[in-house]
Order: sequence, then C-alpha cells, then structure tokens
Amino acid sequence: MSTEEIKEVLLNGSLSLSLAERYLKLYVADIDWSIHIGNLYKNFSNKLKNESLAKEGVRKAIACTILLPLVKKTTIPDPPSNLLFWCTAWQEFDEADWFALFASVLKEDLEIINHRNKALQLGIIDPIDVTPITRQAYNWMYEKAIDSHSDKYINDDLKNKLFNLVRAYGGAVICNMFVSHKLNIDKVLNWRSGYFFEKQIYKVYSIDQILKIKATELNKTNQKYIIKIGVQNG
Repeated sequence: MSTEEIKEVLLNGSLSLSLAERYLKLYVADIDWSIHIGNLYKNFSNKLKNESLAKEGVRKAIACTILLPLVKKTTIPDPPSNLLFWCTAWQEFDEADWFALFASVLKEDLEIINHRNKALQLGIIDPIDVTPITRQAYNWMYEKAIDSHSDKYINDDLKNKLFNLVRAYGGAVICNMFVSHKLNIDKVLNWRSGYFFEKQIYKVYSIDQILKIKATELNKTNQKYIIKIGVQNG
C-alpha cells in the first residue's frame, strides 16, 4: 500500500484509482473494480452534467461502499459491485460524510504503517517456525482464515501477509490477542488479508507496548535467528 497515495488523500482529497481499488478489495470483495468505478462516473456525469460534482459523487460512493460493511454491517450483495451503485440511492448515503470517515481510516492506517516500521526495525525472527510462539502465532491466524473463508482465499499472497505480521510483531503480541483478547478477534471484519487483524492489535496495544513485548521476545530468542532489516514501506 503506497503511503504517498494515502498522503494525497489526506492533504488534497485526491483519491487515486489504485488506492480506491485496494480498499474496495480489502473491505468488500477481491474483484476488478475499475470498470465499475468507470461506469459509476459515467452515471454521475450524465446526471449532474458537471465533472467536479461527478468526481465528488464517485469519491463519496467509493468511500460509502468501503465502509458500509464495517460501519452498518451491510451484507455484501452478489455481485459485490452492486453495492457501489445501490448505496447512492440509500438513505445512508446522505447520513454521513463518508469521504471524511474514509480519510480518518486512512490516517489511522498511515500511523499503523509507521508503527509497523518501528517494530520491524527491532529485528525479525527468521524462519518464523524456529520458535514455538512465532509458529503458534502464524498457525492461529491461518486457522482463523480457514475457518472464516474455507480455502477460497488461502493462497500464497495471504500466507505471505500472515508471515509478515509475525515478522513485524513477533509471536507474543499475536498470541496474546488470541488468548486474552478474543472479543477483538471476533471484531475482525474478514481474514482475506492480515489488514483487519493488524488494526485490532492497535485497539489493544500502544506502539510502546508492542515494542516492549517484542523486544523482550527477541532477547529471549537465539540471536542467530534474529535478522536486522531496513524500514519497510506499507
């Protein structure tokens, strides 16, 4: 996820197609959204006869579509692209400043990216199955993804994302989530990626707590399995 694209939204209100698609895939469904966004823009253009208003309408509709499953627990239709068009006619569409709400999500995500980089700079345990706690952390996330989505979304991309969460936060933080904060586990919107689980980590722990827990774990681990790495972009 490009931090520059997020900053563009926060600074200028400019939402790139790639960032819009990224969040629609995270929150709604992993489909090709570009053609549907293009068709929605045509609809707004034909209705409003104003390019600026049409773009504003599309941005609001995208933000609304992204957040409805989380904020309103809206059921995702089949096909999922229908939500992008239907939401513009619903009462909820005018009940909130959806783009402002989306911007607040992006601001939080940018902070998480920065915090994750700090955790990574402490070092990573590699391979992650060398210690019981990192192995358990990965297995619990993997099992939760299986339970939530069967094997539909269990691919190499998801496996890598779960591996990266263990590398970033260590085994203790993640295992503590499953052992002591099960209510937060239940609040994970979906397990198609590690995105929503990572957000729940920060509902429980501050970055200072995360760094302290991970540092303690690294100090107890055989140092030949600790790798120092550079800062990672989100």
